[in-house]
Amino acid sequence: VKNSSNVTNNRDVSVSNLTQVPDKDEQNVILSTPVPKNSSIFDIKLFIDKKLTKTEKTEALNTIWTPGKNYDFPITLYGSKNLKFQMSWFDKWSWIAYSGLDDGIYCKYCVLFCVKQGGKGGQSLGQLCTQPLKNWKHAIQKLKSHEASNYHINCVLNFQHLSAVISGEESSVYDQINKVAKKQKDDNRKIISPVIQSVILCGRQGIALRGHQDCGPLKLTEPSENDGNFRALLRFYLNATQVSGDNTHVLLRENCKKNAQYISWKIQNQIVDACFKIITQKVAKKINDCKYFSIIADETADISGIEQLSLCARYYNSDDGKMHEDFLKFVPIYEVNGRNLANIIVEELKNMNIEVNNLRGQGYDGAAVMSGKMNGVAVLVKKEYPTALYIHCSSHNLNLSISYSCNIPEIRNTMGTIESGYLFLNTPKRQIVFSEKLNLFKEEEKLKDDGCQSKKLKLKRLCPTRWVERHNSVEIFYDFLPVILSSLEEMITWSDKDTATKANQLLLALQASEFNISLAIINKMFKYTKPLSIYLQKQNIDLCEAINHINIIIKELMTIRENAETVFSDLFKIIVTQSKEMDIEIKIPRLAKRQKHRCNIMMNTPEEYYRVSIFIPFIESIIEQLNDRFNNHREIISGFQALIDYNIKTDLQQLVHFYQNDIECYDKVVIEINLWHRFLRENNIKPTSALDALSKCNPDFYKNVYTLLHILVVLPVTSCEAERTFSSLKRIKNYLRNTNSENRLNGLANLNIHREVPVTVEEVINILSEENRRLDFTL
Repeated sequence: VKNSSNVTNNRDVSVSNLTQVPDKDEQNVILSTPVPKNSSIFDIKLFIDKKLTKTEKTEALNTIWTPGKNYDFPITLYGSKNLKFQMSWFDKWSWIAYSGLDDGIYCKYCVLFCVKQGGKGGQSLGQLCTQPLKNWKHAIQKLKSHEASNYHINCVLNFQHLSAVISGEESSVYDQINKVAKKQKDDNRKIISPVIQSVILCGRQGIALRGHQDCGPLKLTEPSENDGNFRALLRFYLNATQVSGDNTHVLLRENCKKNAQYISWKIQNQIVDACFKIITQKVAKKINDCKYFSIIADETADISGIEQLSLCARYYNSDDGKMHEDFLKFVPIYEVNGRNLANIIVEELKNMNIEVNNLRGQGYDGAAVMSGKMNGVAVLVKKEYPTALYIHCSSHNLNLSISYSCNIPEIRNTMGTIESGYLFLNTPKRQIVFSEKLNLFKEEEKLKDDGCQSKKLKLKRLCPTRWVERHNSVEIFYDFLPVILSSLEEMITWSDKDTATKANQLLLALQASEFNISLAIINKMFKYTKPLSIYLQKQNIDLCEAINHINIIIKELMTIRENAETVFSDLFKIIVTQSKEMDIEIKIPRLAKRQKHRCNIMMNTPEEYYRVSIFIPFIESIIEQLNDRFNNHREIISGFQALIDYNIKTDLQQLVHFYQNDIECYDKVVIEINLWHRFLRENNIKPTSALDALSKCNPDFYKNVYTLLHILVVLPVTSCEAERTFSSLKRIKNYLRNTNSENRLNGLANLNIHREVPVTVEEVINILSEENRRLDFTL
């Protein structure tokens, strides 16, 4: 306690001119008010209406001036009595504080902790609070009355609570209010969390959410009508938690308002939209972090007849050293032309906050609207982004090469016969006969054990677009030919004239020499192209690697062509042996002087005839098509080859000029490539692909080489990833769900396709909280 001895004797000197300078804490409560000699700078009057923090208020209680025992209190005359303040009052009422400035007393709790109103009706405070008590005649009565007043008691309680809060014994009122509010928000989150989890689960599994009757409050009892997977999952979750002894979620849902159930189709759509935002933001961030990327696009019609453009991005992630091809979204197309599609692609990339200036490749099919040299999508996008190279899908090129080669009459007719055989046998009644013959054939051990018998239970149709399936269709038909012939021979005897007639016609076609020779040739050639067709569909493959494998296939086919006589001789022996087992005679067809529709070469033996008329033309056609259709791909990678193989010497001038905005000047690049070549030679490193070279390249030392390799690996090889999304599209937007909106479709598609991208309940709630809600979820 400070006494008057600490104060200067000059009554008119201000606080700032005191001889004793208070410490830092004391300066917070000092006012520039003249202090008389009988008082102190910590006089209670100086604290009235003073703005102090809660901590400063509690500290002020210990610094308020109290007169000493020898203090000379002023005397006031009341009639014939001389009255003054009594020191014993401090012991009786510990809350009073004497003011030497006013020669009166105050309540220190009410001065520091009052709310400026008190009494009845909220009238203004007076004595002991804002005014001093000087009437010593009635002082005891006033002090007793004040001590019993509500506002005094509240001030004392405020002090006690504040002291407990500061010491950590209690929580503040605000904390208690916040605690209640936080509990309410936690309860609100518990209400909507199962809803979000149910929507996410339906989206991940690609199943429908809504049912026949899916409106109104959710009941835990099983409904009489199907109310959809969403409500069924939510009901299952609530019942499961209740069975486990946790009634929290059930009680919260039962007690929440009818207009705040959060289970309507509208909230479902909002949750799906939130999931779409979360996934696309994460995917876009990965793409931007990896810098260079390529766009892959393809279109298809959905069940409702709307043309859907599937957008995917190809990029290299240095963290895992792998290529990624990620689906972005479906875009409805109502005007199919190059200009519109190009604008849509660029705008959608910008809308997803993907840095379009880092676009280095475009992967589409060979449709005119995409690859047209004047107004195609690739050309129009390249005009705006010059380094965005167009790469024709390698899988499409391979399929077109094989398809064009199959236009040889005998090969074409054979493919048609295979399709007819599948269609004829693909009925329940005929399939039973085929299955019985197949089982019998397996029991007799006439079917080769090639490790895939369990999969070969029926014929496969020739898929018009998926050539991997065509390879399988031909292979299965070739293996099952004896079974097919046996089935047709039985069907010929049926009383059903239509079936018997068609079976006889098909049997004659299958027993023809041209068909058996062509089928064996196709099956043999497809064994070379099938691995390539499968390999090209991988994500973790670069353009150089793809061209290398294509070149290997071409060289192998050229070797077969050079040794056609020997190769076909071995094949022909196998054909003859198998044909004898099926009672088929291989012979030369009837020749005519003038023949327009098939080969009419005069040969002495069937082997020579079919080698010259079918085998050699088919091989030559495949080689020619592969060379022609992949010539542009070779030109694109020609400049990059020196980055992978140090034995290849190419002119880098054009490559450096083309990517001048990504790398340094020509001289620096050449020197860096020379250092890169020396590094490869001295460490005996021979990269097998651009991706392999990139993994061994130090981005800090070989900055330009790393950049060029990075661009090379992101160039698209195929557009297969876009086509894979069509499968999800067909599952999500089927004939029962053909009215799905575009936003709902994209949200569900991203949940179904991007299973590797996590979507948490907290993330969804945070997005939902951005709008005003009946329930507050914001923590």
